[in-house]
Amino acid sequence: MASKDKKLKKLKDHHDYLNRKVEELTEDRLKDRSSESKSLLMRLKKTKLAIKDSIARAKSKLTK
Repeated sequence: MASKDKKLKKLKDHHDYLNRKVEELTEDRLKDRSSESKSLLMRLKKTKLAIKDSIARAKSKLTK
């Protein structure tokens, strides 16, 4: 059980990190409208969403 809690905490930490990065990039996009910054932002958002789904799955396994 403790290892699952550690995995969940690690996922949450990674999600928080990505959230901060997305916020920074969104702010930078006001000045830098290049396709590179857009693709990076989209990739980060997709990764963040995948981690959010993993967190939800991990929580549902913990409650069972």
